[in-house]
Formats: sequence, structure tokens, C-alpha cells
Amino acid sequence: MIPGTKKPAFTLHDIFLYIAIASKHARLMVLLICFSLTAGLTYYVFAKPVYYSHALVHLDYLARPIDTDKLYEDGRLSAFVAQFTDSPIMLRTARALGVDTDQRELERKYMFKFRAGLNTEKNIDVEVWPWSPDWARRWTETMVREFLVYRQERRVEEKNHIISVYSEELKEVVGRLDQQFSEKLDFQDQQDFTKSLILVNSINSLPAQLTKLQMRIDELGRVRVRLQDPTLDPVAKLSLISTANDDETRLSVGETVATPDPDQKDKKESDPSNSVVVVPGLLKSLHPWDGLAEEQQQIKSQIAEDERKGLLPGHRVIIDLNKKLDAVNGRLESELQVAQNRFDLQYQELLNKRHDLEGKLPEYQELSRKHAKLLSQLAIFDMSRLPFDTYLANMKKEINEVEFAGEKERIDLKYAGLLEVRDEPISPNRLHLMLLSLAAGIALAVGVPFLIEYLDHTMTNMEEVEHSFRLRGLGVVPQSDSTEMLAPGEQDGEKKHGLVENFRVIRTNVLSMGALSKPPHVVMVTSAMPKEGKTVVSSNLAASFALTGAKTLLIDTDLRRGRLHRLFGYRKEPGLSNVLLGECTLEEAFRPSMQENLTVLSAGRHLDSGTELLGSPNFAALITSLRDRFERIVIDTPPVLGLSETSIMQNLVDGVLFVIWTGHTPVRGVQSAIETLRANGANFYGFVLNRLDLNATQNYYQYYYYSYDYYYQHAIESA
Repeated sequence: MIPGTKKPAFTLHDIFLYIAIASKHARLMVLLICFSLTAGLTYYVFAKPVYYSHALVHLDYLARPIDTDKLYEDGRLSAFVAQFTDSPIMLRTARALGVDTDQRELERKYMFKFRAGLNTEKNIDVEVWPWSPDWARRWTETMVREFLVYRQERRVEEKNHIISVYSEELKEVVGRLDQQFSEKLDFQDQQDFTKSLILVNSINSLPAQLTKLQMRIDELGRVRVRLQDPTLDPVAKLSLISTANDDETRLSVGETVATPDPDQKDKKESDPSNSVVVVPGLLKSLHPWDGLAEEQQQIKSQIAEDERKGLLPGHRVIIDLNKKLDAVNGRLESELQVAQNRFDLQYQELLNKRHDLEGKLPEYQELSRKHAKLLSQLAIFDMSRLPFDTYLANMKKEINEVEFAGEKERIDLKYAGLLEVRDEPISPNRLHLMLLSLAAGIALAVGVPFLIEYLDHTMTNMEEVEHSFRLRGLGVVPQSDSTEMLAPGEQDGEKKHGLVENFRVIRTNVLSMGALSKPPHVVMVTSAMPKEGKTVVSSNLAASFALTGAKTLLIDTDLRRGRLHRLFGYRKEPGLSNVLLGECTLEEAFRPSMQENLTVLSAGRHLDSGTELLGSPNFAALITSLRDRFERIVIDTPPVLGLSETSIMQNLVDGVLFVIWTGHTPVRGVQSAIETLRANGANFYGFVLNRLDLNATQNYYQYYYYSYDYYYQHAIESA
């Protein structure tokens, strides 16, 4: 796949690839299926048989006026069903059926599964999966009976316990209440609360009296102001004074007034026959001056009448009438003087009384402040004590409720019978178990191989490498039967021809990539880790270049542990290290090969300081001189990770061919090596997947078009 191109969609080739993966792990898949079936068979042989029954329990919920939910927790049906299936009921039922055990042992040896719940009709459906057919038939009925007995015992126990506890607490609360009452009385005695209350009550009406008195004074004051009016005659003034004085004792028309009887002085009650009804005429007679005013009015009317008849003021009749009028006026003046003196005296008495009441105000305020403070202290005292009176009332109420409702059951259960019962075991079911084991085996057979492939962090897929690292795949090198793959010039026959064809593909791809970047004059062959086959690849690539007639040089730059001389059967010295150290000439170090146009320069003497030699100006000058003598130079380098030689030589070569050991080199190692080379400015021609096993089905379907063996086999079949 060319870097930068879009990855194709799912194709038929991908299906063949998945089939190939399955064939790779075929033995494991068959083993997993057999293991699952064996596990199912083992379970069927050794599993205990499970029986089943389905029963119905009628449930009647009776609403009662007094709620007992706090006592028996039966206010909700869900809570009641939870009680019905609680552990004590299960253990009581087991004991009734002859097994005395605990909950854990019951679930492990006798009861596989139990389920109870409300149905749509608010009845209880009970499903039982015991390991005994007898329990399947008898369990639900026995459970209902034991539950009712348990409820009855619990009601009696709870009732007696609550009454006992509440009785003791009642005694304590009553004692605490008496103690608090005594403390309150002692507190009141200490603070003279009673004396303060009496004093406050004695003068509590002072503000009201003062307010009422002030209103009376204001009213009389307004009358006094009007009496100063010179336009008012004595009768009008007497009327004002009478109105002011008689305001509180004024009689109304129609009111009944009792008159005293001299003969009934010693009697406590008056005779109703002596009562008088107030009439307008009686109201007039209540004031002494009323007759004088009436007489004055009559005289004035008579004078006016006589004057209309023509009598003159000097007439004897008129004179007599005026004398009578003067006499009446004099008497009215006398009455006015007496009434005004009495009015002034009354007004002065009111002022004196107001003065006295105002003098008592500071005392009233001081007593009120002290009493309010005492009331506040008493309120704080009441707040600081516990409300034992409320506790007492609540406890008496709850005791009465327990006494009344303790014997009354809100829920009524009746066993309705079995709806379904299985005489034959329902588990283990042979068909279901076989299908389940087979399905589990198939799931494992499919999942485990793909999980293995998913967890495989090595590089096996060329398209995946291209997509991940944006490098072009130049070709593949098939796995050889021998541990070391020989150069093309050292073997004859079909194996040699197939190997040559593989490297022709690699050579062609290198040349095509060189046309896009730098021509491959000096090509460096490297890998991420040791022993990935870069020496074999570099030697075969150099041989492939030589087959084209190009004068080619193969250089081993691994001065630490170079192996190129072993591949061709040469001595390791003299070589590159000897040339760089000046121990021999370049011509002395060159080794001709059996392949025409191919010259080999081995590593020479192994040195630990190879990095300094390869980074020296002598090596750079050597590569420059060799460029003029050879058309193609292939350099076999040390691995990238952990060593620096490869990075140092980046500026001396035209491009890099990266070798990956198929199915062995980890992804992280390849990624680190490529990032290191790119950081040093490497120009990648691409990568080669080395040691590819074409006998594996998945590799055959994926890489058949890279291998000469495919075409050779196709030619044989066609012939």
C-alpha cells in the first residue's frame, strides 16, 4: 500500500484472511470446543438434579383504622412479601421439613433457588427449585403455615415487650414531670413571682384609668371653652354643664328606673311595681332649672304675643311680665353660678386625680418591667426542660394502640395449592446443556484466536505497517529451511531462482522509490533489533543489483559483530576497520564474489570503538571515493536501537531500506527505530518483511503475489 492512499474497504481478500487466521488456530479452536463439551458433560454427570414447583398463595390486605406499620412493618405489601421470604422463615420451613441448618448450608445443599413475588391480582406466586422432589411439593404450604405461626409469635412478643418497656418509661416520665413541676414552683418562690403578680394586678388598670380620665378632662375642657362664649344665655350654659356632668349617668327614653319605696327599706330586692319608664317629660324634670327655663320661655312668648296685640312696653301688663322675666332670669343666673362652681370643682378634682395617677406611673413601669423579666425567666425555664408532658401523652396513646391493635392481623394468607409441579428434574437438561456447551465452545473458538491475534504486537501485515508508519512495502523474503539464507550466487536450482525473483521485486521497488526522492546510489540496510536478517537482505539486494550489470559494492559496517564474511565464506580480516585504521589499503580489503559485478568489503577486525571510526572524516572520504568507483553501494549496518552507528551514517547515504522480522519484531521497537532515523533526517525507500512463512495459510492468501513460488506453482498447474 502506498503511503497517503486511502485504505480500501472490506473485501473478499479480508474474508480469506480471516479464514486463514482460523486455519492457523484450527487445532486450538477444536481443542476449545472439545473442552467446552467435556465441561458440559462433566457438569451433567456430577450435577445434582433440581426439581421445580409453582404454587399460589392468596393474600388479603385488611385496612384498619389504627396503623400498626411501626410495630409489625405491614403497611406495604412489598415489605410484607420481603418478610415472607426472609431468612428466619426459610429456616423455620426447613426445620418443619426435617432439616435443621443455617442459611448458607440451606442454599448450598437443599435449595437451589427460591423466588416469591406479587402477581397482577396482588397474590403471591411462589416458585421453588429444591434438590428434593418432596420439598418441591410441600415447601410452599409448610412455609405459609410457619409464616403465620411466626407472625403470631412475633405479635405477642412485640406487644409484651413494648408494654413492658413503655410501663417502665411511664414511671420514669411521671417522676420527671413531678420533679420539673416542683422545680418550677421553687423557681417561682425564689423569684417572688406570686407577690409580683399581685402587685402588677393591683395597678394593672392604671394606664386604662389614666387614659379614661384624660378623655374626661379633655371633654370638660372643651365645655369650659364653650362656656366662655358671651353669646350663650344661662339656659344654654346650664345645658352644656348638665350634658358634661350627666354624660356617664344620662338616662335614655324607654329605660326602666326603679323608684325607692319607704316601706321596703329592709328588703334586698325592690318591687317591680315601683319601676318607672323614662319618658321625654320625665327627662325634663331631672334638672331643677328646667322649670325656670320653661317658665322663661313662656313669659317671652306671652310678651311677644301681647306686643303683637298692640300693647306698648309701658303697659302695665308688659311691665309685670318683664318683672317676672327678670325674676326668672335672676334665678337662672343663680342656678348657673351654682352649676358653674360645681363644674369647676369637678374639673379641678379630675386634674388632681390625674396628677395622682401620673405620680404612680414610675412605680407601675418598674413593677411591669420586673414582672416581664420574671415572665421571661420563667419562659426560659420552661423551654430548658424536656416536654415530659408531651412524652407522657404520646406514650399513653401508643400503649392504647398496642393494646387495641396488637391482636389484630392486617394481612391474611391462605395457601391456594400447586399450579405446577415437575416430578422429573428440570436441571441439568441434556439438550440445553449440550447447546450451551457447544455455543460456549464456539464462542471460545472464535474469540480466543482473535484475542491472540489482537494481543500479538509483532508486525505481520504489510498494509498495517504501511498505514501505521507511512512507509512503502518493498517486498517480502520467504522463510528458508536453513538458519542462514545464502546469497544468490552460492546456490543453484529452483530455490536460487525463487530467491532472485523476490529480490528483483525489492530491487525494482527501491529504484522506483529512488526516482521519487534520491537515486539509490548508496543504500543503507538496517533493522530495529539484532538478528532480524538485515545481513542476508543486504547481500541478496547487492547481488540483485549486480545481476543488472551494475558494478556493486557490499560493505559490512557492523564493526562490533559483523557477520557478512561468514555468509560468503571469507576471513574477517582485512576489512573496513583495517582500512580506516590504516592497516591495509582498500584494494587489499576488497573481496570478489562468485556473483559477477559484486565486490564485498567485510567489517574487518571487531572493535568496540566502531562509532568513532564510522563518524570520522576518513569514513566520509572513503564513501565519497567509492561513489566514483561503483554504481551501487549497499551498506549493511548495525541495528538502530541501542547503537549510534546507523544515525551517524545518515548524511553519507542516499536512502534507507528497513528490515522487519515478520511475526517477531514488536511494534514498539519498529516505531522507536523509525522515529530515531527520521529524527536524523533519514530518507526511507521502504521496508522489507523478512523470514515470511508462506506455508502459513494467512500469509499465503495475503502475500502470494510477492512470491515467485506462487507463479511457479501456477505455471506447473497450467501445464
